[in-house]
Amino acid sequence: MSADSDRTGRRWGLPELRWPRRPRRSPAGDPVEVPAHDVAGGGPEDAEAVAERIRTPGGIAAGLGALGAASIGSVGTLLPSRRASDPWLGEDMWELGVDRGSMVVASDGVPLAVREKGPTDAPMTVVFAHGYTLSMASWHFQCRHLADRFGSKIRMVFYDQRGHALSGKSSRENSTIDQLARDLDSVISATAPTGPVVVIGHSMGGMTAMGYVARRAETVRDRVVGVGLVSTAKSELTVAGIGAVLDSRAVASFAGLTSRSPGVVTSGRKAFGALISPFIYGGSFGDPARASPTVARFVDRLIASTDVLTLANFSEALQHHDESAAMPILRDVRTTILCGDRDLLTPLDRSVDIAEELPDAEFVVVPGAGHMVMLEEPARVSEVLGDLIADGIVEWRDRTRGSDRGRAGRSAAS
Repeated sequence: MSADSDRTGRRWGLPELRWPRRPRRSPAGDPVEVPAHDVAGGGPEDAEAVAERIRTPGGIAAGLGALGAASIGSVGTLLPSRRASDPWLGEDMWELGVDRGSMVVASDGVPLAVREKGPTDAPMTVVFAHGYTLSMASWHFQCRHLADRFGSKIRMVFYDQRGHALSGKSSRENSTIDQLARDLDSVISATAPTGPVVVIGHSMGGMTAMGYVARRAETVRDRVVGVGLVSTAKSELTVAGIGAVLDSRAVASFAGLTSRSPGVVTSGRKAFGALISPFIYGGSFGDPARASPTVARFVDRLIASTDVLTLANFSEALQHHDESAAMPILRDVRTTILCGDRDLLTPLDRSVDIAEELPDAEFVVVPGAGHMVMLEEPARVSEVLGDLIADGIVEWRDRTRGSDRGRAGRSAAS
């Protein structure tokens, strides 16, 4: 079977489900009302299953129970025996195929590792921000698919968030969404100081993108022609998913102890990592039994290699962040919201919350996928994000032509 086709043999290209542009929620206490939706690549049973999950979102107890069960059940995905049905066997998941590497210094002096793919004079720059405990390598498939689709028309910029992978460590005080937004601004200023930009973020990277939008509204209106929010939340993460885990008393105690005494409480640091990492990994895949063992081991290594201080330092930021201020600005920016319907870390209803605030956004749901949707269904995610980029290219061309006509008119009048 081709690596660019799914398990049914279909060629990649269509998302499972595309939801309408105007999702809405009923008054508090009532079931969520979802308008009729179009199906592309999925059957009626998939549409109804997703609709049911949105209509009856689970509470914190149900979410934690599901996350705990998934954490236990996902252990089998790492067994060496699970190789026979692996479509990505032999894939080098760590290879982004980038053209250039550099370090960008953040506003507080932390070095951020940056990699670029595509010509420096490309007409469009696409910047990718990864999630909690991951790295820029988590965009492995999107880098390849989008390079194949757009060629020299785009330049892709990937970077490691502070405290992750090749970037420098962060203090606890600066392990915040506000600082991550400043980091994204530093990366954009250094790599794409002019021209149009599309910003795409997954999980904590999506929060980073929203934080950037809220804090750089003028730049966003002038230059950002697209925003992709993948498996993320604008707020209220403590009511379900990873936020609920981090908000527990035990985790809060470990996080505080680890951050205050990193050089002394070695056992506490290890315990914190041992407590959190299985939940993150367990919530990564919609169906661990169907997950590629190659991808599963890649995600496990990413999580395991994340310094425990980074795990602890960002725990409070993930619990209590609120990027609602970005919503009014995003109403004037083409935005795509994408989530797997089995995401246990940033559950589907968190994406619904964003979609409610953005009536003209595209809302795409991938049935059967979990939090690592861009690794579980890479071709479908790449297709959706590629459409966002393509629309951004068209919009920038229209803006440029409009500006040229305006200047020509003023010159003629003078």
